Amino acid sequence: MLALLERFDLAARELLRSLATAGIDVTPVFIEYDGELPAGALCPFVTYTGIQREGEPLFFDEVPVPPWCEIRQGRQPYAEILRDGEPIGRIHYEPNSFRQVERVDWMLPDRTLGHTDHYDRAGNRYARSYRSRGVVHQTVYRSPGAWEIEVDHIARAVTMRSPERLLTFETLTAFVSHFLDDQGLAEDRVLIDSLSTPLFVMRRRAATPNTTLFWHEPMPGGTPGNMAMELERPRALERIVVHDEALRQRLAARHPGTSVGLHYLSHLGRFAEHDRAEPRRAFTLTNTDELPALPALLEAFPDVTFSVAALTLMSERLHELGRRHPNLTLIPTISHSRIREELDRAAVYLDINGGAEVLDVVKAAYHLNLVVLALEPHAKSPDHAWTCATVEELGARLSAVVSSPRHRRRALDELHTRHGPLSTPADYRRVLGSPEEVTRAPG
Repeated sequence: MLALLERFDLAARELLRSLATAGIDVTPVFIEYDGELPAGALCPFVTYTGIQREGEPLFFDEVPVPPWCEIRQGRQPYAEILRDGEPIGRIHYEPNSFRQVERVDWMLPDRTLGHTDHYDRAGNRYARSYRSRGVVHQTVYRSPGAWEIEVDHIARAVTMRSPERLLTFETLTAFVSHFLDDQGLAEDRVLIDSLSTPLFVMRRRAATPNTTLFWHEPMPGGTPGNMAMELERPRALERIVVHDEALRQRLAARHPGTSVGLHYLSHLGRFAEHDRAEPRRAFTLTNTDELPALPALLEAFPDVTFSVAALTLMSERLHELGRRHPNLTLIPTISHSRIREELDRAAVYLDINGGAEVLDVVKAAYHLNLVVLALEPHAKSPDHAWTCATVEELGARLSAVVSSPRHRRRALDELHTRHGPLSTPADYRRVLGSPEEVTRAPG
């Protein structure tokens, strides 16, 4: 089965993990390349340009810079490249990493952005984007392989150059379609995760509807236009799978006569065993000392241990709080292995810090079977937490969770099934597989 996916993001990771857990084999093809691919996956930009995928991420002080320049890291979430004390570039980091390079912006003499170098997780510069008046107009992918690829973002054309050949495609859709033909990939059944290029490719190629759309996003308004078109007159879609049962019911009510199958499936393989947790221990990973709920919780729960950690040193404000409250454990400059130890020990993760999320820790805590409690407006991932409007509400939920293992288990069950019942591998095989595959599948 072909899985034609937009990009390798969290939703794609969860989809591929669910399919693997269900025993459903797919060939993943990612249209965009942002510096990382899972093992066994294909991407036209990687395949044609020969982007190397082995190596270590580039650290910020390893970025190649012109002579007589220096790299300086200040309090900002980026580093600057300076020449004679004046900034000529800015180094941006991978989200949730410690100064691992994602891209480098280079400035023109008038201080406007001229071009951006893109780096992958193996430390290679794999593409350069050019700007004019603040707008990206061209991206060039260049690596040791035979082909160089230019994407014209204004005309939406893609050009491939090698020493012997020149190929031009009027759209990204045509380019991806060429790649599927070139690789000889079977397309009798296809999974997609977007109403954009993956759907356009399958509309171009499918003789009859043979495509399953996995829809991960909320739908607060009406049905998106491309989805509504398929529901009314399907050209590519055979079924739509959503992860929210209420949304499935809304779609069925809006489009009662559709021939497109509408199904609900939750993600599989999400939750780890968590049998070492201390029932009255809570953990928070922060990059700021803005933790508005913490003083009140320390006072209200003297028998609960609150562990607060940071990747950097901590302010005197937090240390003073630690001196006043023996139930507060502070862990500055925490290592990645120690973060995992703290997550293993805690029964509750408190998403209460006023800064950005660190290392995707909220989702990690959710998958590791901690009860995640968040305080508005600081909730980093509301789909993975019980979000509380006030400190009083947060305290009430915390009190229930730490009162007994039974109440903690009930809170976990409610958190995990807010959008619908938990699916099984058999559910996936029933929705996606042919009868023969369902019979042969393990489990």
